[in-house]
Amino acid sequence: MQTGEDYFKDTTDDFSSGGGSSRSIKPSKTDRTDAIEKIFMDVLGRKPSSREMAYYKYSPIKEDDIVAKLISSDEHKKIIESALKLPGVQEELKNVRMSEKKLQQQLDDINDEIGEYKKLLSEKDKLINELREKVNNPYDFPTQIQKYEEGFDVYTPKERKVSESSKSKTFKEKLIDLIDTLF
Repeated sequence: MQTGEDYFKDTTDDFSSGGGSSRSIKPSKTDRTDAIEKIFMDVLGRKPSSREMAYYKYSPIKEDDIVAKLISSDEHKKIIESALKLPGVQEELKNVRMSEKKLQQQLDDINDEIGEYKKLLSEKDKLINELREKVNNPYDFPTQIQKYEEGFDVYTPKERKVSESSKSKTFKEKLIDLIDTLF
């Protein structure tokens, strides 16, 4: 316990204890600025704003307390949450790339299938045209164009009669026409 005179003594400076002035070495303001910038860079990954720098530079808060305050801030919590999501994002990117490859393969398959359908349609059209020709010419007689190309007389006897009826025919000519019609 302190006695009378010691009770009222100011013990906050070196002079009260009988000692001389032992100046405590305080860090200069530039050293504190560098320390604050390093703390911000380590904790938040950025430099402090001018407002934040002025607040921490001139406040009596110790560096460890600045670190604790920044770690408990919402900004630091968001950084940690984002960092935790990163492995999930990488896995999601891998899944998206796999899905892209699957969709590209499906698209290629569909394009190949369309090409095959086009080939089948052209073959079907050819067969339909062949069948139409058979329906029009069931006994496979040569068409008028084929007859003309081979050098046959392409006029039918009816057409010949119409063209020749303008002149009067003799019995002999009528008989030849009848034979031509039959054969």
